[in-house]
Amino acid sequence: MSQQIRPTITNGKTGVGSFGVAVMPDGTTDSLRILITPDGFHFKAYDFDDLVLPNLSFNSPKGTKYDLSFDDDGALLINGIKYTAPTNQDNETIKGNKTYAGQTKLSGGLQLTSPNGAVFSVTVDDDGKLTTEKEVSNA
Repeated sequence: MSQQIRPTITNGKTGVGSFGVAVMPDGTTDSLRILITPDGFHFKAYDFDDLVLPNLSFNSPKGTKYDLSFDDDGALLINGIKYTAPTNQDNETIKGNKTYAGQTKLSGGLQLTSPNGAVFSVTVDDDGKLTTEKEVSNA
């Protein structure tokens, strides 16, 4: 399917239709294309081929305004802040090598797996002493 492009307007016309307001963006002396009629809007895809939106604004149900846009790298911005998808899902598995910079806080405990597959729980006491305890499987 070939993409249509907006026709060149020569000797253009605009006007008001007999049923109310009508806009004729590519009207010529030979034909008029009416966009707005009593039964609705009649757009073609090429009516929007040069449309550029710097952002979209939405209101939450409570009336808070949110602006959605993109940076020059194509990253989604919400109110000008880069959106980062949350990764705090329950029972999530993250694969691959990771490098963390800054502090990493773990709540609820730490488990490490030995090369042979044994699981050890790591705890720290109030003096900073680390201890490990091998987990026992009830299988």
